[in-house]
Amino acid sequence: MKKTNLIAAGIILLAGFLTFCTHDDEVIEPKPPLLKDQVRVQVAYDATDVAFKFTWKSQKKTRPAGQANVGQNYPGHFHDMLKHNGTRFDRLPDGARMDEDRVTFMIDKFDSAIQGFGKIGCALSCHTGMANHKLLTDNVLDHWHWRGGRSGPMGYAEDAAVNNVERIRDNQGTNFSKFMRSAGDRLREDQAAMTGTAHSVLVDGFPRFVFNKGKNMPGNYVIPSFFLAAENGTVLTNPYTQLPQVKDLKFNRSLLVVYQDKTFDPVDKVNALDLAYLVWVATGELGQLPTHLRDVNSADFNTWKNFWAAETGITTAAAALSKLDAVHQEWVASGRNAMVTRSVGFIYNSDQHDITSERSYDPVKNEWTVVLKRKLSTGSNRDVDLSGLPNGAKFALSFAMHDSGGGSESHDISLPLVLSKDAGTEIQAKFVNSLSNINWDAVPAYDTHWVRQSAMPKFTLDWLKSSVHPGAGVLETMSCTNCHKDDTSLLNKSTLN
Repeated sequence: MKKTNLIAAGIILLAGFLTFCTHDDEVIEPKPPLLKDQVRVQVAYDATDVAFKFTWKSQKKTRPAGQANVGQNYPGHFHDMLKHNGTRFDRLPDGARMDEDRVTFMIDKFDSAIQGFGKIGCALSCHTGMANHKLLTDNVLDHWHWRGGRSGPMGYAEDAAVNNVERIRDNQGTNFSKFMRSAGDRLREDQAAMTGTAHSVLVDGFPRFVFNKGKNMPGNYVIPSFFLAAENGTVLTNPYTQLPQVKDLKFNRSLLVVYQDKTFDPVDKVNALDLAYLVWVATGELGQLPTHLRDVNSADFNTWKNFWAAETGITTAAAALSKLDAVHQEWVASGRNAMVTRSVGFIYNSDQHDITSERSYDPVKNEWTVVLKRKLSTGSNRDVDLSGLPNGAKFALSFAMHDSGGGSESHDISLPLVLSKDAGTEIQAKFVNSLSNINWDAVPAYDTHWVRQSAMPKFTLDWLKSSVHPGAGVLETMSCTNCHKDDTSLLNKSTLN
């Protein structure tokens, strides 16, 4: 690491980050009132684990222009989906795509070797011009990432990390993930349309995975359709009118990911139907399969075949053909507008998947609640060691929220915040006997606003040092909060235009 250059960069970026900071933040005593600002952060821990609770107001959707979801608040507990374009199932067009809600944060010891993170937060990594998700140092920074449509429905969050090259994820998977796609590495989508002539689902370019209609899921929920289901259980054909109506996260379980590695989680969340398996059973055709499954004598093929035989109960050509016909008929009956999720998640036991999550959405209050839990210490060099939290250690974190609507509609970030068990820091963690039974009303809460994405185009070193920025001459000598407060706070009106 070139320490001199790094310190200089840190000083400049610190000023840049604080330029867009908020000044209405406050520590709320136990039993906090209704959330008055945009987001609330609470942290609790017991002898072995820690829990981060985020509660935030969903923002009204602003895109795509002219669509029925504009101006509405609803939970983005889905990921971009596929719709037939006349030739094959494919993503919605650019400018019309829909994305999931997400919350993510980076965390490190406050006095870390990662120079400057405790003071400038995300400015040290992905918000250096909004171009990359990487550090300006050669260290590794812990990165927690909860996704409303991919990991969220499974009860997990992605436990990644960033260095000065990339956002680090595992690069290999188990056999379960490998036989589902040509390489298994993380929570991924694998919904490219199949092609061929052996059945109409191939001719029409269906995706490989649809929902397993009729299957009884945990909680005695029966999957209502092969495709995404609207609030009333009918096939979803228009996401802009129907998805805003799906606000009960427990009701529409079709939004669960369509595959989960049973060796990692014994709870049956495999709610997929692998059409590629049915095509092979019905016709013997192998062309719709990834290359590593086309050798019927291979171990991968037999593992895959045995899994889906047990999962579907279908082993004869007649049964497979009947099911394929039913899938195609449901699509035709929808006016050829039925949609399927791209959220095909592969998880396996690794240090990337050691964060569990809980989620809920209150449509009356228009509030998301997400709780992320992890061991205080995981033993992984990719994870920050939080075992010092009970002893008064301080940690720095910066978090971000992506609110859905059309693509990644908003990407608002927080100030860099300080976490400890002691009073006087923005986030005061509270010890509880067990995280399985937390009274969150007794946990101190920190209420704040996000730094708006509208400020990001000016979040560059060149602009901050330019003559159009009144504070350019005092970047290294004065805190930006000296200037940006009250009526000049960027929360109230923009001083950048």
